[in-house]
Amino acid sequence: MLTAILLFTSCSSSPPSGSPGNASPSPSTTDSTSDQALRLVVLGDSIASGETCAGCTTYPEQLATAMGDSLGLEVETRNLAVPGAEVANLLELVRTDSTVQGSIAQADAILVTIGLNDLAFGRLDDPCDVAPHFPRVRWSSITHACVDGATAEYQRDLNAVLDEIGGLRAGEPTMLRVTTVYNAVIGDRVDPTWNSPAAIKPSIYAVDRMAEAQCEVAESHDGLCADTYHALNGKDGSESAQPFLNPADATHLAQPGEDAFATVLIALGFAPLHP
Repeated sequence: MLTAILLFTSCSSSPPSGSPGNASPSPSTTDSTSDQALRLVVLGDSIASGETCAGCTTYPEQLATAMGDSLGLEVETRNLAVPGAEVANLLELVRTDSTVQGSIAQADAILVTIGLNDLAFGRLDDPCDVAPHFPRVRWSSITHACVDGATAEYQRDLNAVLDEIGGLRAGEPTMLRVTTVYNAVIGDRVDPTWNSPAAIKPSIYAVDRMAEAQCEVAESHDGLCADTYHALNGKDGSESAQPFLNPADATHLAQPGEDAFATVLIALGFAPLHP
C-alpha cells in the first residue's frame, strides 16, 4: 500500500519491463489557468503517466487539447497517475489523500486508467500461484476460476473508487472516462515466457474479463468506457499490441499507442460538458 504520495513532481524512474513495479509517484503537469478553465484530472498507473514515452504527446495531453478546441476553454491537466499502482492503491489515494480529493472535487473531467497491474497473472500477490519468479509465468496453470476471482476483486475496488469520486463530485456534472486494459502479452519478446503459444488463451481471457468489468463499472457511474483494448488488439483481441508499445519494455505505450488511446477517447465526445 502507499504510505506517501508526492504530487506535481518531476519524472520518476519507470518499473522494469513486464513488472508491476513500485507504487511511486508519476510525473504530473499543471497549467496555470483562469477560474474559467476546465480541469482534467488523470488517475491511474504508469500507462497514464506517459513517462516511458520520452518526447511523446500523451493521450491525456491530446484529450485536453481536443477538449479545449471543442469547448472553447482552456484546460488545466493534473496528472496524478502513480507508476506501479494497482486499483487498491488508487482506492487508498482517493479515500485518504486530501490533495487528490481536492483535485477530484474541483475537476470537470476525470480520466481513469488502471488495471494492467491487476491482471491475474501480473499482480504482486500472485493470486493464481503461477508467477513466483515474475515475469516468468506458468501460463498453462492459469484457470478461468482464478481469473474470474481476481477480476471480481478488481471490479469491487474499481466500483469503490468511482463511488468515492462520485461522492467528492457531489452531483456536479463530470466527464468521467475509463480506459480499458490491453493485452501486452502477445508478441512480447522482452519478458521471458510471454511470447509463447501457451500465453495466448489465458492472457486473452484475463483481458476480456477485465475490460468487460471496467466498462460495466464506468457505465454504472454515468461514465463512458473507452475501448482501447480492441483499438490495440483488434476486434477479437488476438492481435499483438506491440506496434503500439515501447519496444524497450513491450508494455508501455509508444507514440502510436498514445495516439490510439487519444483517438478512442476523443471519439466519445465531451458530454456532459458544454461550451
